Amino acid sequence: MSIIVLDSNENSREIIKSYLEELGFGENLKIFSDYSSNKNEFDSSSIVFVDTNLFDAIEDIRLLTNKIVVTSMDYSTDNIVRAMRMGAREFLPKPIIKTDLQRVVEMLAKPEEEQQITASKIITVYSNKGGIGKTTIAANLAFELAKATHDKVALVDLNLQLGDISTFLNLNPTFDVAYVLKNLIDKKEETLIKAFEKYKDTKLYVLSDPTYIEHSESITPQQIESLFKVLRKVFPYIIVDMSSNIDPNSLKILDCSDLILFTTIVNIPAIRNAQRCLNLFRSRHYPNDKVKVIINRFMENDEITVEDIETTLGEKIYWKIPNNYFSIMESINKGVTVSEVNTNSNIANSFRNFASRISDDIVESSIIKYRI
Repeated sequence: MSIIVLDSNENSREIIKSYLEELGFGENLKIFSDYSSNKNEFDSSSIVFVDTNLFDAIEDIRLLTNKIVVTSMDYSTDNIVRAMRMGAREFLPKPIIKTDLQRVVEMLAKPEEEQQITASKIITVYSNKGGIGKTTIAANLAFELAKATHDKVALVDLNLQLGDISTFLNLNPTFDVAYVLKNLIDKKEETLIKAFEKYKDTKLYVLSDPTYIEHSESITPQQIESLFKVLRKVFPYIIVDMSSNIDPNSLKILDCSDLILFTTIVNIPAIRNAQRCLNLFRSRHYPNDKVKVIINRFMENDEITVEDIETTLGEKIYWKIPNNYFSIMESINKGVTVSEVNTNSNIANSFRNFASRISDDIVESSIIKYRI
């Protein structure tokens, strides 16, 4: 393992160097003022501290290593969000505090499966009405989130009796959620992750619904809570697809979620169902920013306007996914994501931007830790 400090400011380089040497990390330390003439020094084991005055280098560095720490005198929200979107694992404001430097190096020096996930988020796609497109949204959002964040993303099918995630992504999993709960819930993290089916050459890991319906009947809310606790130690993002039922297991999933993407479509029966469900969420005293309303199969110039829906539901619309029947059906029939069918389609762009907005909002919600 090498530690590389990339900073065009000499004084800044020397301060970081002296701290790292004092902390005992000086043996494989490399200090550079520019990237282009030193790019051969970087590899997958490198921990890289790069200042925002060399932001352009991050695009290349993140192809070589995911252990990037951005440093900057500017710790505005926009700057931190930009750094995280470009692949930074951490952001350290200047002047750097030695104990923060030590914490980051010690964390990134561990094997990847042992690195602490400091702000794991459970994001559940839910609708209390079937046929709305939850599974399509969950699968495509998880895929785009893995691409946008360069982090491991778990896609968990908790539609315990009628799950479709494996079919949508053309996977033939060896294990399922029932097996994990019965046999692996108390195992080491590297053992647990082997139960997930990796989607192609991505950082998306899929845990399918029970293979046999009878296996789902013994799953309890307590087991679901235990599963989430374990997954939070392994995955920064956990996307959940679930049934439309309201039962003890469903309520446990919703209660444990950090973000609920409540999905509806633009017609009167769906909006009325949405009203009832949002009232249920309010009765459970969920925080105001926990539930986000998503419109699927959205068409401009529809008879029912966005303003009408917002007035009826008493909630702002967080995201609108355009209606593109042919791209969706082609992706489902081929067992791939929408962007793999047509990366330039309106719906592929929508899912990419949707993932970026969610990741940005999560970063912004945790910005306060950089200002302490």
